[in-house]
Amino acid sequence: MRLLFLTQQFDVKADSNLVLLTLACLDRGFEVIWGSIDHLSLNSGGINAVGFVANASTLSSPLPQQWATFDCREFNLIWLLSLGKRQTFLDKIQLLRLVERDVRVINSTNALLHLRSKYGLTQQSTLFQHPETHASNQLAPLAEVIARGGQWILKPPAGSMGSQVFLLDRETSNYRDILRHMLGLHEDQYLLLQAYLPEITSGEKRVLMAGGEIMGCYLRLPAEDHRTNLAQGAQAERATLSHQEIALAHTIGAFCQTEGAEFIGIDMVYPYIIEINIVNPGGLGTLQGLGIDLPADRLIQQIIPG
Repeated sequence: MRLLFLTQQFDVKADSNLVLLTLACLDRGFEVIWGSIDHLSLNSGGINAVGFVANASTLSSPLPQQWATFDCREFNLIWLLSLGKRQTFLDKIQLLRLVERDVRVINSTNALLHLRSKYGLTQQSTLFQHPETHASNQLAPLAEVIARGGQWILKPPAGSMGSQVFLLDRETSNYRDILRHMLGLHEDQYLLLQAYLPEITSGEKRVLMAGGEIMGCYLRLPAEDHRTNLAQGAQAERATLSHQEIALAHTIGAFCQTEGAEFIGIDMVYPYIIEINIVNPGGLGTLQGLGIDLPADRLIQQIIPG
């Protein structure tokens, strides 16, 4: 098995997904390459990546300064752990789409296009509940929603790690200024307004799934503000899932598999699904830090049986 992990930054922290998954793959005898997602290229019909061979010494010494070029079609599996620079997202998706005809890609380009942004979740009301959501790149309709009352979460459709996420209501004196700033000088940025769930003050559960099966879960408690993102100071605690939450997670896992998303993180405030994370969902290191046993090899086994 020859596997290419594509990422933007080569995160060599011991508890990073990149390191934990790499070690599990090496233990199984796989050849592992670390490649840069932002350096994909098309050369006479071939799709190339640049990077280096990952092994035990790679993880314990300075990263190689000299990178090699690899033919993406010579891998058995390409696993995305980052989408890299936003400006070139569509270019990279199109290049990977060409490779996907011959090589399995996790998660699929279809999933990356249709599940990564928050829009798709609003169309799955037969599967799960999702907070009321509005989207626009115009000030007037977004301001009108806020002016009608209620509390709203303002965020970019394809944001991550809680960046640029605001809690607003009509009493927020500068909400129109915040909208203008985030829409951009030429109103060329789309924004989402999502109804705020007061229940989230008691925490949001992150459910990590691989191959449609639950790998583990933990509770994310907001600490410094309304956000439950660990990158924004939220706290992680051990958690268990109710029978209803387990059933809902399996429903979503099965749906995501049909879309080609095999490694996901579900953010749940039952019965609501807040988000489905399909690009390197955090979880392995967090579970490990909470003393919850989830060997990365078990996750690899779900994705690559045998």
